Amino acid sequence: MGRLHPLSCAIKAGLLAPQFGGHTPTDRTINIVTDGSAIGNPGPGGWGAVFTCGRQQWKLSGASQWTTAAEMELTAALEALKSIEPGSHVNLSSDCDYLIRGMRFQAMRWERWGWRNSRGMPLQDRGLWQGLLEQNARLFIRWQWVRGHTGHLKQTEADALAYSEARRQWLEHRYAA
Repeated sequence: MGRLHPLSCAIKAGLLAPQFGGHTPTDRTINIVTDGSAIGNPGPGGWGAVFTCGRQQWKLSGASQWTTAAEMELTAALEALKSIEPGSHVNLSSDCDYLIRGMRFQAMRWERWGWRNSRGMPLQDRGLWQGLLEQNARLFIRWQWVRGHTGHLKQTEADALAYSEARRQWLEHRYAA
């Protein structure tokens, strides 16, 4: 059996509520909304994250030349979380059910199963999931799903960041030839 994730014992002992990451939101809580995009899927991709904390707001984005939308969704969350100080309280929202359900219910199980899915097949994006679990252990994170493309302001901003990065990659590749 693989090693247990550090938070799994605390969750099982009832010390942390998994849906709230074991914390109560405060005015110091960092709210992050992430999104990922790929043109062609696979193809040029981008990711974006919109951060708010109190009255402050900032953004982070990046791109990859050849990727999938799912990879960009996971990368958006991972890169956003890596930019936060250890021990911070974070609400991370995404319209990606794969990311949110994966972190709330599946990732620790996949780790115990040797990074294999329920069919015994190697898990795609293993490195990204491992990175997300590392961030989950160093931060207090509430993983929250939001419906995409329904007028959620911060989700719309994250989506626009992700798409513009993917589009930039697509244009660079197209005109580089």
